[in-house]
Amino acid sequence: MTEPLWVSVGRMLEGIAEIPGPASNPIILRWGQEIHTPVFTNDDTAWCAVYANRLAVACQFPLSGTGYELLRARSFMTWGQRLDYEALGAWMVFWRPEGAHVGLYLGETDSAYWIHGGNTGNRVGAAWLAKSRLIARRWPVGVVLPAVGPVLLDAPSVPLSTNET
Repeated sequence: MTEPLWVSVGRMLEGIAEIPGPASNPIILRWGQEIHTPVFTNDDTAWCAVYANRLAVACQFPLSGTGYELLRARSFMTWGQRLDYEALGAWMVFWRPEGAHVGLYLGETDSAYWIHGGNTGNRVGAAWLAKSRLIARRWPVGVVLPAVGPVLLDAPSVPLSTNET
């Protein structure tokens, strides 16, 4: 199965991480500057939506909104077009205690999704998220809806993520 361009681009960025303490990773800060996010001056600010928007721009897709919306994972709830099933590369939004998290679908088990995104454990990477947390599944406008369905994976050997920051 060939993965969508945006998944391949995202995989190339895996491992980019926040800098602990008062410093910030200049790469992450540059992503915010490149999409013109307001007041994004510290990588301690939740940045999964900044990453997702920068990934969208890198693949010539529109941003998820303007202004502060660019900082909000929930802005992806109406981005692109609705997708009614799982497919490799689907942009998925998940509820979390402090708001939401956005990332790309890579696969699943019976109870969890393997999701690639920014600010996943303070870095670009993947984590297992409970299916019960899913609130939106999206696909880029102008890209033919995929014919593939779920990507089945082995059960995770690590706990499910409960808060992606």
